[in-house]
Amino acid sequence: MKLFVKFFVLLLLSSYPAISWNGSLQNSLDNANKTSKSNKVKPYFQLDSYYSFIGNRSADVIGFKAGVEWNKKWRFAIGYNQIKSDIVESKVLPTSELQYSNNDTMRAQLYLRYFPLMAEYVFYDKDAWQLSAPINLGYGRSYFQYYGINNEKRRIFEHGVIVSEVGMNAQYKIMKWFGLGAGVGYRIMLLNNPAIDTKFSSPIFSFRIKLFPGAIYNSIKEVINEPTN
Repeated sequence: MKLFVKFFVLLLLSSYPAISWNGSLQNSLDNANKTSKSNKVKPYFQLDSYYSFIGNRSADVIGFKAGVEWNKKWRFAIGYNQIKSDIVESKVLPTSELQYSNNDTMRAQLYLRYFPLMAEYVFYDKDAWQLSAPINLGYGRSYFQYYGINNEKRRIFEHGVIVSEVGMNAQYKIMKWFGLGAGVGYRIMLLNNPAIDTKFSSPIFSFRIKLFPGAIYNSIKEVINEPTN
């Protein structure tokens, strides 16, 4: 996990020249107030719904991301994604699992769960439209899941994986509190599960409900502070 923390820090450092404050020493005092107002950090949250493929079959991805937005240009977040595929196969159980099943072969379903770190740059923002380019790097685990003797969920062939995703997103703000988003990209497995031969690398198509916590907070604050007659 330390690898991904270091990666996230490097993303922050590499973006610094592009978002650092400008201005000479002579006019720094004059611009201080304007700069502080323009470089704002706001909370950021989104619900994810991806469509992708595992092997030759469709696989839906659900999840969320939460973090911060800086200066309306950069977003940094951490999240959780889960892929539940339609792939169900007969698997010969490892010796350690035989005590949990009446058979040595069971029908098991393929899963992938991971925690992505995201850096996203907004390169177009006009009226209600916004276009951005996100980069995701995540760590998680893939495995097959079957049901044991007592109908309990059991995992087999579980192993750590590293997932990367790059793409392009579009967002339309319906109201100041929420909007809709869509995107296209590609998922690349930098480290795959050696016990699972199924191909996880795939094009991805995403549809999202975007919430704007800052706007929601400001609206609630205005209602609370509104004078009563």
